[in-house]
Amino acid sequence: MLPELAGIQATGFQLFHTIARADVAVIFGPQVFIAAISAFTVMTLYVLIARFALKRRSAELTVGALSAGQVNANNLGIPIAIFVLGDATYSVPVLLFQLAILQPLSLIFLDVQTQRVSAGILGVLKGIATNPLILASLAGVIVATTGVSIPQTVMNPIEIIGGAAVPAMLMAFGISLVGSKPLQKDSGRRTDVLLALTFKLIVHPLIAWLLAAVVFQLDSAGIFMAVILGVLPTAQNVFVTATHYKQGMVTAKDTVLLSTLLGVPLMFICAMIFA
Repeated sequence: MLPELAGIQATGFQLFHTIARADVAVIFGPQVFIAAISAFTVMTLYVLIARFALKRRSAELTVGALSAGQVNANNLGIPIAIFVLGDATYSVPVLLFQLAILQPLSLIFLDVQTQRVSAGILGVLKGIATNPLILASLAGVIVATTGVSIPQTVMNPIEIIGGAAVPAMLMAFGISLVGSKPLQKDSGRRTDVLLALTFKLIVHPLIAWLLAAVVFQLDSAGIFMAVILGVLPTAQNVFVTATHYKQGMVTAKDTVLLSTLLGVPLMFICAMIFA
């Protein structure tokens, strides 16, 4: 009930509030292209291996791919950008990419794969028109690009309700851990979790480093932030999404937990190497 009623609905308000207030110009910087290319590369590789080697199908593949490629750019990315580099704007492009592009696309895929909507153009359009998170993202993009002024009396309750999203996700995730252990053999998804962790914590930051250093030739601060954003743990809302669609919940839960535990020491290592 918690991820469905609080996580999904409150997240819609958070999506709108975050995107609507953002400077659209930041999404065209190199960090957003690094985030997009590295995330889609990691997710594609995960899908290919999980599909042909592990014989996973459809919606479970999508959740696993999100576990491998979607980073916690909000709860961890913004504080790290502020305290390490003194500027939160380093993480904003990644956050906007995930909120405005990656998450809506993944929700469309999941709607079709779980047969909540039919396949084809009409099914996709129906999924867009009926999914609150997609609608919230689109509305935020419209407000940000047009510069429409929303009265503060309207934005204040939106901000308050959206503020419940992260606590709701964390509470739902914590509740799910009661009585369970990560990497349980009986779950039949140990290999999926290890595969997602490998892509999330090793492959993802390596691709980000290559893109930042070789392709975009960023300065040392830009390279450092690209790597740090790549090694960030899997976002908690991946577990909320998995619970909402009842697909890949074990993979999402274990990957979020283990990537958070392992990601922190990896970030210290990255700091020693790149800072």
